[in-house]
Amino acid sequence: MRMFSPRRLVERAAGKVSLTPVNPIVPALILTCCLAACGGGGSGGSTPVPEPTVTTPILDPTTVALLDSVPGPGVTNLEPKQLTSSFTHPGHSDASLELSSGCSGFAGTTIRRNLFDLSRADFNQILDHKINCDLNENSTYTVTAKSTRSNEAASVSELFISSGVTNPSGLAVINQLDLPRDTVNDMFLGYVTGALYEDLDLPSGIESLIRDLILDIAEANWGNLVDPDSIYGVTSQQISYLSRHPDGSPSTELSAAITFPVIPPASGFVARDRVILLTHATGSTPSNLNDTDAWYILANLFASRGYLVIAPDNYGRGRSGGGPENAPETYLMANRTALNTLDLVNLVLEGRAYEGVYTGSNVAIIGYSQGGHSAIGLYLLLETQGPENLSVREVYSGGAPHNLYETVRGVMQHLDRSCEDGVYCRYVDEDSTIPFATDRIFPGFLSYTDTGLSLDDVVTGETINPEFVTAFLGNDPELDDFKAMLQLSSFTQIVSAEDNLSGSNALVHLYHSPFDRLVPFANTSELAAVLEPAVTVDFHENRCNSDSYKAIFNLTNKVGVLHTLCGLSVLDDALADFK
Repeated sequence: MRMFSPRRLVERAAGKVSLTPVNPIVPALILTCCLAACGGGGSGGSTPVPEPTVTTPILDPTTVALLDSVPGPGVTNLEPKQLTSSFTHPGHSDASLELSSGCSGFAGTTIRRNLFDLSRADFNQILDHKINCDLNENSTYTVTAKSTRSNEAASVSELFISSGVTNPSGLAVINQLDLPRDTVNDMFLGYVTGALYEDLDLPSGIESLIRDLILDIAEANWGNLVDPDSIYGVTSQQISYLSRHPDGSPSTELSAAITFPVIPPASGFVARDRVILLTHATGSTPSNLNDTDAWYILANLFASRGYLVIAPDNYGRGRSGGGPENAPETYLMANRTALNTLDLVNLVLEGRAYEGVYTGSNVAIIGYSQGGHSAIGLYLLLETQGPENLSVREVYSGGAPHNLYETVRGVMQHLDRSCEDGVYCRYVDEDSTIPFATDRIFPGFLSYTDTGLSLDDVVTGETINPEFVTAFLGNDPELDDFKAMLQLSSFTQIVSAEDNLSGSNALVHLYHSPFDRLVPFANTSELAAVLEPAVTVDFHENRCNSDSYKAIFNLTNKVGVLHTLCGLSVLDDALADFK
């Protein structure tokens, strides 16, 4: 276990976030490798960096090393067919940006996020670049991000891309099930009477009372799920597809479920103008084709309405989760899950296997909880660097940790006994909430990003090490990179949605129960405030706050019950909209 202690960041290993002086005759520009801070308050806004001193323009810019990138350093065999990449580094709010590359077809977009709660205030933003490049085989390219501050001080960050040879793999069908219409009609009812109650694990003594309240919620809110009025039988496929490992190197191990209607001859079927993308919730693996998995069930329900449905597994689940490494899931790692899904969507829509059920250019994205977070990450990628022939028309996102950083910080405050009834820490539960951090969030972030920390530094069993909690809340410099990675996956810190989403035609549906004990309601209310200036947002604040929700909230403090029930109401709404 590491004993965290303050030290100068300049002593950290090469390759971490740093500012490396390129011009040795300009000592005034030599900066230590830190990011940004606002005094540890975690209040949701960055402290402005002081105005830079006016200086004589510098001919040679300072180099700012990357925080994260896909592809990562050392990857020399990037798949040439995968045109989209991302890279991230710290920056300044007063800096203008210029992205450039020698590759053909280059296009780039930058999403700025505020940075705070770090050890020093040399930077106050994190710059998330999403780029497209046409890649030739066995070629090397450089993508440059040049920043120029108001005093004309310049810095550069570079992403190096090395492609390999084109992999002939694409989509491969591993397993296929054909489900008659009556079977699809009964799938959700079977889930409600079986797997749902097992998942909820209701407390004894009041179980029957809570079951009655759940039935009240079901009757009022889940009519489309219970009686979906299926039109067609469904073909469900377990597929593997060519995508990328978390470091960006090619992988054929990722898996997904693809479902589509069985069209009878001479039925007069009209191909739909929407493809539906489902981003699964915690614990789900749609590709297993398991009729106790709510997201697999949902994929079949939409397909029975005539839609082509794509439901990817996160990396680390399904086929990519096996093997001797037992790969951690890319849990809440927005850039990586979005890139994997983009690879899958391109393969599905560029092929001809499914063109009989989908002829259009419109996409709907549906996700809840972890999947709601993935849905927003995918929406951002498709709107900024997605294929030109695709248009996101609907997004459904509910119960998600959109402010991932504050959600994790709330766990730390609970453990430190410094919560003081804050909105992100008041309902933290050591038996339920903390394992989400130790077993799901931390493994991926610590395995796939270069934070300088290992899982052993942070976790012992399912316990977060007290030294780590103290270091996190005390803004220990050794945790700067880790905290920056959490903020990279926090959508509520986006500086201006108008800069990135002003051209979006999507209707964004947001949901969150105010009685949610697992994921704080503030996550979604804050995201709504960020998105509303740029896109049409329908925040269904009253969807999951009925008297039955309130009664269950008062009957039990068991984490996750109301979170799950609200999720089913979100899915019912989505199913109703695609009737």
